Amino acid sequence: MSAASMAMEALTDRMEELGLGFMAAGLETFLGASGRADAPLLDSIRELVDLEYIARKERTARTRLKLSGMPQAKRLDDFDLSWLKGGLPTSRFEELKSLSFIERKENVILLGSSGVGKTHLMLGLGHQACMSGYSAYYISCREAIEKLLKAREQNRLRRALAWFRKPNVLLIDEVGHEPLTPEQAHVFFQLVNVRYETGPIILTSNRPFSKWAELMSDEAVATAMLDRLLHHAQVFSLKADSYRMKERLRVGAVGFD
Repeated sequence: MSAASMAMEALTDRMEELGLGFMAAGLETFLGASGRADAPLLDSIRELVDLEYIARKERTARTRLKLSGMPQAKRLDDFDLSWLKGGLPTSRFEELKSLSFIERKENVILLGSSGVGKTHLMLGLGHQACMSGYSAYYISCREAIEKLLKAREQNRLRRALAWFRKPNVLLIDEVGHEPLTPEQAHVFFQLVNVRYETGPIILTSNRPFSKWAELMSDEAVATAMLDRLLHHAQVFSLKADSYRMKERLRVGAVGFD
């Protein structure tokens, strides 16, 4: 073994010991890249460190995605904004993509009938958040209520609510698909309340706010919930033909004589 090979092996071993596995794996290719000898030393060091930094960011982002509970991967870049007939102008779509609402702790409320793309947008925002260093967690309204009611039966409600407070972004899907009993509405209010001014909720609903008192079976609870949800919020009332029907038409699953 040549002296250069021995030095390379010793260096990669040391990198491995320091936990710099990505950097060690890419070191030989990095050093052999054309033009490397002519590059300024500082630029070369930065690019070498980026081998580790970028790979670690991607790995932790994948971990955040796995822990998010999101049922499928959706990306904002795959959403066909032109399909919408109103409710989300391009300028506001681009502002959402910036994720600035997370730092401002603003809720994002997506309203509209079934199939207009609410869940796609929610999951796309969740995916972008995970890839950008934020934690996200997805759950349907029904599942969240069931978890909280079960926790209350086991005297763990406070702990369960504290857990829902942890993610940088909480995604709550399908609010309004089923009417809630007063008991269900009360624990759902507690969930909204624990997130109030601490971290944003992205929420989808097929019910306009005027129907929430009926949905919650309690006007006082509905009013208090909307007060907290809308105090710091962006609301989008999406209008479109069914987005799911659009996808079926695209692949030829539905035809017309």
